[in-house]
Amino acid sequence: MILFRDPNEIKEFLVSKRRQNLSIGFVPTMGALHQGHLSLIAEAKGNCDLVVASIFVNPTQFNNSKDLETYPRSIESDILKLISAGCDVLFHPEASNMYFEGEKKLSSDDYGYFIEVLEGLKRPGHFDGVVTILTKFFKIIQPNQVYFGQKDYQQCLVAETLIKRDFPEIVLKRCRIIREKDGLAMSSRNARLNAEERRFAAKIYQILCEIKSQWTEENFLNCVLESRNLLNTSPFSLEYLEVCHVETLMPVKSYFKPVVILVAVNLGKTRLIDNLIIE
Repeated sequence: MILFRDPNEIKEFLVSKRRQNLSIGFVPTMGALHQGHLSLIAEAKGNCDLVVASIFVNPTQFNNSKDLETYPRSIESDILKLISAGCDVLFHPEASNMYFEGEKKLSSDDYGYFIEVLEGLKRPGHFDGVVTILTKFFKIIQPNQVYFGQKDYQQCLVAETLIKRDFPEIVLKRCRIIREKDGLAMSSRNARLNAEERRFAAKIYQILCEIKSQWTEENFLNCVLESRNLLNTSPFSLEYLEVCHVETLMPVKSYFKPVVILVAVNLGKTRLIDNLIIE
């Protein structure tokens, strides 16, 4: 695996690979890699000639400075995992190489209703930071395909909108959520959970599955209300649990399918998100 820190150097390298008619698959990450990330590498390897991963803790998508400071970083072990997974290229830049002093974030304000709710409401400016860094990455790497995990469902919608507007030559691949044996969605933040919190965390997916099993015309509203109560009882602190239209994230007011259940909950000092689609 080849490691690049400088944007101009990796851009020049990838230009040479495209001249050889090699297809490029891109997996953007913020590091602290787990099997979910590595599954994206595997998907990219199955479809593209060259797989590029990025590890960059993007400061512009954090609206909480403490969250940025405490975000897990494990570059040495991440590099070993990428090598074992067969990744070809790693782009690991410094923030000073990606942003110039006084640079303003791009705006996602006109992306549609889905930008204003859930994560967009709870984390003001977050998706502006996502759009800003993805725009930079896409211009530098110019991938044929880019791979995102469905756990960040709303972020997938943001990336899809950005690509449709500004990078139509890129194909976005949305990949399934990789879960622990007890159903907890794999996340870099799971490492923050203590043993007791980790046991409770498994209930999040169980509750999503319970909503899915009870999603009937007669019971759709009650099952959501009951689930909200369960996830707003100690040790949980619920931020949101909504059942939404899969494309617009408009909240469901009457029974229909397909829909997506989205949840954000605090467990101790750790914020966890998850989702489940009801086909």
